[in-house]
Amino acid sequence: MPRLFLHFYLFISLVLLGIGWTVERLWQQVHQEQVPAWVLVLAGQLSQQLRQQQLEPGSRDLMLPVTALPEGSILWSADELQQLQQGEVIPLFTKDQAFFYAMQQQQLWQLGPLDLTEDSQVPGYWFSLLFLGLLAVAVWLWLWPVARDLQRLKLQLQQSQAPAEALPVRSFIAPIAQSFQQMRLQIERLVGLQREMTQAVSHELRTPLARLSFALELSALSDSDKELMLNDVKELELLVDEMLDYARLESAQPALDWQQVDLTELLQNLCEKLSPLPGAAIETRLPTQMLWWCDAHYLERALQNLLVNAKRYARSRVVLTLQLKDRECLLWIDDDGPGIPPEQRAEILKPFVRLDPSRQKGFGGFGLGLAIVCRVLEWHQGQLDVQTNSWGGARFQIRLQHNHSR
Repeated sequence: MPRLFLHFYLFISLVLLGIGWTVERLWQQVHQEQVPAWVLVLAGQLSQQLRQQQLEPGSRDLMLPVTALPEGSILWSADELQQLQQGEVIPLFTKDQAFFYAMQQQQLWQLGPLDLTEDSQVPGYWFSLLFLGLLAVAVWLWLWPVARDLQRLKLQLQQSQAPAEALPVRSFIAPIAQSFQQMRLQIERLVGLQREMTQAVSHELRTPLARLSFALELSALSDSDKELMLNDVKELELLVDEMLDYARLESAQPALDWQQVDLTELLQNLCEKLSPLPGAAIETRLPTQMLWWCDAHYLERALQNLLVNAKRYARSRVVLTLQLKDRECLLWIDDDGPGIPPEQRAEILKPFVRLDPSRQKGFGGFGLGLAIVCRVLEWHQGQLDVQTNSWGGARFQIRLQHNHSR
């Protein structure tokens, strides 16, 4: 970072000095005190007129007013003094006015002043525009490589599975890119260790769980105690399966099978598949047909998690609605359950978070279902919103963006 700051500071300082000096030199060259061509032409005409006519200072025949000055009032050079003695007219001018001097009747005549038109000079704002334009070009030439390297670094960070291409050593952001690369490798290593640990622990749990289940079947316990303990073992087995699924989905995005799917047919089949499960029946409000580009397997998995949750918490009613609006696919799942408090809506989307701290048997679940839903929707550029419906229960709304280019 100090290197980037120092380079930028030196660049701006040198550019300002260089452009300022160049523009100032141009200004001085354009506005240096030199006689414009038309002034010389006018001086020649006045000289010819003074030679041909004997005029008095107050004469109206001259095109300019005449004022007689003492001969030594202006310090002339030798060349200028010689020109005056030969009867020539010498022009002198300031920024806004021009004066003409001639020797007549042993007197120094001053003819003028004559106002100078601003058209003969380059307006000052052109130099301001030139300065700003040169500064803009210089800054662009400096920023373009930085923006290019930042864009390349952004693509490298987005494509976490692709090997990172190192930026050139001369790049201004090379140290930053190197730090990002080290951080990225460390994160990938930690995620890999977490995934391997989760999978290893989950797989290792299967064997003792199978032994416990087998031992319980052969034990001399009463049927009620045996059933309770077997249910606990089954719950642990379900937790292991859920953890393995979540670890697999969280590790990396799989190669999705994008195809045009009839969402109406997919949802009808899913509702029939879930109808034997305990809980409220699912009412559907579906269009006759809705074709959408998606991965049918993973999208069905996400919708299944939402519908199972709705059946689990609903008292008597679950409504599934599908609608196409403004090139978006909208899907609502409403239930008449207890609802979700606003302060907990963001928390329940995180893994292993549940609303019932006591983990009541009547509700079950492990807090991974909604996390899996969010992961699948992220692959589909979708969004999950948790709201409250008109019955006071929970509403889960899914928005899928139009993705016909898949």
